[in-house]
Amino acid sequence: MPINNKAIPPISNLISFEASARSGSFTKAATELCVSTTAISKQIKQLETFLQTSLFIRRKTGLELTDNGKNYLATVTSVLEILARETVKLNNSNQTAPLTIEIGACFSHFWLIPRLDGFRERYPDIPLNLIINNERHIGDNDDYDIAFFYSAIDTLNKNNHLLFAERMLLVCSPAFLAKRPECKDIQTIWQQPILMLKDAKSFWEGWQTWANRYGIPYQEPTNVIQMEEQVSIIQGALSDAGIALAWDWHVRTLIEEGKLIALTEPVECDSNAFFLSISETSQHSNARTFVSWVLEQEMQISGFD
Repeated sequence: MPINNKAIPPISNLISFEASARSGSFTKAATELCVSTTAISKQIKQLETFLQTSLFIRRKTGLELTDNGKNYLATVTSVLEILARETVKLNNSNQTAPLTIEIGACFSHFWLIPRLDGFRERYPDIPLNLIINNERHIGDNDDYDIAFFYSAIDTLNKNNHLLFAERMLLVCSPAFLAKRPECKDIQTIWQQPILMLKDAKSFWEGWQTWANRYGIPYQEPTNVIQMEEQVSIIQGALSDAGIALAWDWHVRTLIEEGKLIALTEPVECDSNAFFLSISETSQHSNARTFVSWVLEQEMQISGFD
């Protein structure tokens, strides 16, 4: 029996719908699919027009599926999963499947990408699929092979490999220090221009815990610029905008190159750490190869080779 093609909406509409429903946000779906939020919104409107029904209730807090949307999502997800699975089978008949790695923006920007060429030289036959995701939690094992996490130190196990212990320090640019030499006196830090992470997670170490561990009283800073991502904070410090609280592995190379100056020695923390985690559901034969390579690189950098 011939398929009624006129009853099938465009595949791009379905992919945008599934991503929006799963993430609860047009913005997050747009980031995942590498398109604009406007494009996602347009795809959803086209699909709703095609189906002659509303799929979402738009709220200030995010998207909520209508009853028709919930029912349709179950079907769309099933169809897309079947299509993806069968496509992978065909693509992998003569090729190695990419190793899917979910990483935070800082790990990508400051550590991994500058070293990727070395990995490709050693393992030219292992393709990588890098995805930026700052919101993964250890134990989410749905759709990645390896993920980078910030988590409690007691999550160390056979699948979760400790990559960076947590060491924090204050940094600024040489030009900023030349303009404000008084910032060397840490007792005046709360009156200096400070770059601070906005809406940090409750279990993250921050300025207050740094002060407690460094041994100085915490005060509400009087001159703060808030930013949504740690990468932006480091870039702000590089651009002479203020003093940043950073993890040592973020700024190690920048300090060695003279682009940033350490105002304090690193403070050791023992509650949390940074991990590489291999998904329990991953079947990729090269997952442990990649993790071993990363751990080897960090050991050499730290002087333990």
